[in-house]
Amino acid sequence: MTDQILSSIEALNKLFLAGPFGSGKTTLALARIRWLLRRERTRGDDILVLTAQRTLAEPYVRALRGGEIPAGPPVRITTFAGLARQSVELYWPLLASVAGLADPRREPTFLNLETSQYHMARFVDEALERGDFDGVRVERNRIISQVLDNLNKAALQGFTIDEAYQRLELAVPAGDQRTARLNALRAAQQISHAFRQLCLQATLIDFSLQVELFNRHVLTNEWSRTHLFRSHRHLIFDNVEEDTISAQRLALQWLPHLESALLISDDDAGFRVFLGADPQGVAELAATCDAQLRLAESRVMSPAIVGLTGRISRSLGRARPSPVAQGNGQSADENPMIIPGAGFRFYPQMINWAVGEIARLVQREGASPGEIVLLAPFVSDALRFSLQRGLADAGIALATHRPSRALEAEPAARALLTLACLAHPHWGIRPAHADTTLALTLAVEGMDPVRAHLLTRIAYPERRAAIELGRFGELVPEMQQRISYTLGEAYDHLRDWLYAYRATPEVTPLDQFFARLFGEVLSQPGYGFHEDRDAARVANQLVESARNFRWAMESAGGAAGAPAAEDGRGLTVGRDYVHLVLSGALGALYPPGWRTAEDAVFLAPAYTFLMRNRPVDIQFWLDIGAGGWWERLYQPLTHPHVLSNHWPANEPWSDFAEYTTRQETLHRLLLGLLRRTRRQVYLGISDYSESGYEQRGPLLMLINRLLLQGRTA
Repeated sequence: MTDQILSSIEALNKLFLAGPFGSGKTTLALARIRWLLRRERTRGDDILVLTAQRTLAEPYVRALRGGEIPAGPPVRITTFAGLARQSVELYWPLLASVAGLADPRREPTFLNLETSQYHMARFVDEALERGDFDGVRVERNRIISQVLDNLNKAALQGFTIDEAYQRLELAVPAGDQRTARLNALRAAQQISHAFRQLCLQATLIDFSLQVELFNRHVLTNEWSRTHLFRSHRHLIFDNVEEDTISAQRLALQWLPHLESALLISDDDAGFRVFLGADPQGVAELAATCDAQLRLAESRVMSPAIVGLTGRISRSLGRARPSPVAQGNGQSADENPMIIPGAGFRFYPQMINWAVGEIARLVQREGASPGEIVLLAPFVSDALRFSLQRGLADAGIALATHRPSRALEAEPAARALLTLACLAHPHWGIRPAHADTTLALTLAVEGMDPVRAHLLTRIAYPERRAAIELGRFGELVPEMQQRISYTLGEAYDHLRDWLYAYRATPEVTPLDQFFARLFGEVLSQPGYGFHEDRDAARVANQLVESARNFRWAMESAGGAAGAPAAEDGRGLTVGRDYVHLVLSGALGALYPPGWRTAEDAVFLAPAYTFLMRNRPVDIQFWLDIGAGGWWERLYQPLTHPHVLSNHWPANEPWSDFAEYTTRQETLHRLLLGLLRRTRRQVYLGISDYSESGYEQRGPLLMLINRLLLQGRTA
């Protein structure tokens, strides 16, 4: 970092800073903040740091909470969503009378993703009963999430609900399924209107309504807009390419009122397009600033990796200026792509190869497990289990993160939910025999599925009508010996704890039940969650999720369809929460889940790794023959590209647009992954997919072209 660049960062008032990942942009932003705090004596709360996602703010949170920062009010670090919510809360008296609410005197109840799904579910269930979605292949919970996604994107883009669905009809191709798809979209449109009407009637503020209130009222009311723009004098807006058009428009309006601003953009990024990111809006932000500064040197990539990024761009016909490698001892002539000596026919062979290579890197070459990532377009339970088991045999820990996965799909969460149902028989939710077997397998350390099944069959027989658990001590001696007295004693202790909880007359909220069960039993020696970091993370997420759900329901007491209070021993809120999670609802953003142990290999979908913004030494790309590396998920009720101001309002989505978008997406994905790699990329290839289908996806074809170019060069 040269003195000239630092001087520019300090001297220029409105600066746009661009460059590849790893070129030091965030480091320069932190240097500017420290300069403002120390040299300019700026109050911390006069500085606003805006990021696209809470997890992207981690470098600022860590750096600005240290002891070297001058005393005083802290720097405000938030997202557009956080700023919008705080503004709606602060200026609520101004908004309530003009927002179309049924009762402007009522205090707002803010909904997160989980509580929004809970309130929308009734409308989706009614539509399913009418057969409105019979013509499309989509699950109930995916209908809910896609309809919510449409509402959110419409609000961020400034569309009405009807305008959004008119655009979505442009993406429906001609053919036999067109009528069914159009009918499903119109049903989704009706659900969107019904949900919005419920929110206005009961003063429930979901994300889409929150954004509309902020954009259409806070920013148009002269008093609230002036007060907001005077609340901070300096702005740091990082990863502008990953943020939404609403966030970028806010920055454009705010810039003339600021004393200084530093806007930061990553080259060839914009990975959150499916969540509403608008990388095309970066150019307008850059043109508004007084000066533009570009960093070209990568402090992450080796010369060999830089050369590989250039070859990929040329192969895809998208040649762009390559970063300059700082150099880390690897020659530019070395090939950073490592492929197996012989191709694998079957998927498990590829997994075994990856496990063996990681074990060799860690045990023989001294690589740190925390500097190795395993990436795939999708991470299934089978893939995670196979890798976890193989690495465990080699003494290597594995950490995973799948944020788009339903909470109930996590085994630890399902075990806790099953135990909650057994502890609350008055809910009337009888856990299935298989779920109880899974819960005992995970809850009691050393309990294998066979003995857990045997114990469940005897202590919790399916023919028993009541939700009751028998005691291990009541089993015949032969069965006790087969299960073992050690495991039986641990089971009896767990059962006694559940029955002691049943006997207490006080109402315990479900989140506190989960916390007590984890802390008093499951995390103790002899139980399955002891020293299991993944299970602890899931348990903590479940506690936080249940608590937020309870707060939202209590706040909405008396609202349409919302329980006013607990009935008896948590009959309403606790039971409704369990029903919500077991229905497959997606979990809200959980920041601790994005923080993984530094001594564990990290497994995640490729885009999840990109949004962690953390470089590693070695990447493994698994199943590169899969089409999922460039294909979008099948989402018949939503479309991220036509729900954008950049797409013409009356132009149908074509096969050509789909192809070019996929090509650009693949290019951005590969550049993003490589720019977060210091040393090497290992390529996992198998002729047949996990499901047994032969595969020859575009990424595999691209790799073959690159290898052919290397031989002929």
